[in-house]
Amino acid sequence: MTRRIHPTTLRIPAVIAVAAFLAVASGCAAPPISREARSADSSRAPGASPTPGAGIGSVSHDVTFAAGAELTADSDIGWGDGLIEDEEWEALPADQPGRWSYVNASGACTASFRGGVLGDATGMDDREATDAMIEHQTGDDFLGRDWLTDGEFLRYGGEGSGVEHRQFSYTFNEVGYFMAARAFVEADYSVWVIVTCEGEPVGPVVQEVLSKNFIAVDAPAN
Repeated sequence: MTRRIHPTTLRIPAVIAVAAFLAVASGCAAPPISREARSADSSRAPGASPTPGAGIGSVSHDVTFAAGAELTADSDIGWGDGLIEDEEWEALPADQPGRWSYVNASGACTASFRGGVLGDATGMDDREATDAMIEHQTGDDFLGRDWLTDGEFLRYGGEGSGVEHRQFSYTFNEVGYFMAARAFVEADYSVWVIVTCEGEPVGPVVQEVLSKNFIAVDAPAN
């Protein structure tokens, strides 16, 4: 049997992104729940909701890679967990702070999340640090930076705006792998999500995960 590896370029369809935003804005869905701790002594406890109407101070409407340079060390960034009360997903045991995972109803796919300190990214901008983070995290599965593409997380409270990210994906012998990540160099923070599926197309699952999970970005105004 011929083995085939092919990239799976995935983006959130506009209709999914708009529907997800309208559900939050109209009160049809609860605000996403923050799951990660920013640091060991963080005042944001797991399970706390992002600040209502979280904004980005002087940062542009979309948190592009370029806009990341306008963030500061005291910017508040975090995941909004959209799967914690989703009946189609079951939480898996977690043994690392700032990381959590779910398995879908079929048992074929998992979604793993991380939010925490970025670490040393000297001399890098947000895009470069993001690429380096994906390469490090995927390890031997990394197929080269030519396989990386641009994408976007939904931003909580941003009226349809997004948080630019980089993504990497492939399918090999019915095993699908997808990773989307964003490094915030000035804020010394990073977020990523990895979706894996075995025997089930990864694309639709990625779209579901990205449409239900938000990134909250709140930068104090100058």
